[in-house]
Amino acid sequence: MNTYSDKIHNLIDIAKLAVAMREHSYFFALRRGIDVNFCADLNGSGTQGIFIRKKSFNAYEPSFIEVIFEPTHKNDDSFLYEEDLTTDQRKDYEPSINRGKHRFVAQRAKLNLDWDSNEIQQWRLDIERLSKPHNTLNDWLENDSEIMIIHLCGGYRFREPVILSQRDIKQYVASGLTLEDLKNRLKCSICGERNAKIKVF
Repeated sequence: MNTYSDKIHNLIDIAKLAVAMREHSYFFALRRGIDVNFCADLNGSGTQGIFIRKKSFNAYEPSFIEVIFEPTHKNDDSFLYEEDLTTDQRKDYEPSINRGKHRFVAQRAKLNLDWDSNEIQQWRLDIERLSKPHNTLNDWLENDSEIMIIHLCGGYRFREPVILSQRDIKQYVASGLTLEDLKNRLKCSICGERNAKIKVF
């Protein structure tokens, strides 16, 4: 299948999925073997794109999903995300200009999978789960989620993230530990810092 989305509802559905997968790109890279690539300026005028591919992607394989976004100045809620607008100066060797936060809308999408395929349905279910509130450890258990711990040791992420399983979370809950308690306990064994971040996994 090699379909350009002409119907506006199909375009929006595809674009929303791509935006959500970008937000949770860490999960799709580690769990689904999917790369979610974002381009902040495709043509020098600030056009942006999200390209979803297999991690084993090569130049001869099409992306699963490609979505092109344009900045908008409308004040309604039709935009899908906010991002820095980067444009070039149309001059050789001149640096690009960051024009600050702008709203972006989907212009077109290309889908190389059937919208009803098992892959798309699985990704949508993943997004549904990952987007649920995870405010307590019990939320993690109820949503059947795991905890991914990320730490930029010395400013560089050179270690694999740590994944706390459902079994780990159950043990923390049984011991009376809260989510905030867990966050406060996290400490890097190398640099000793306590600024690790947790993400839904």
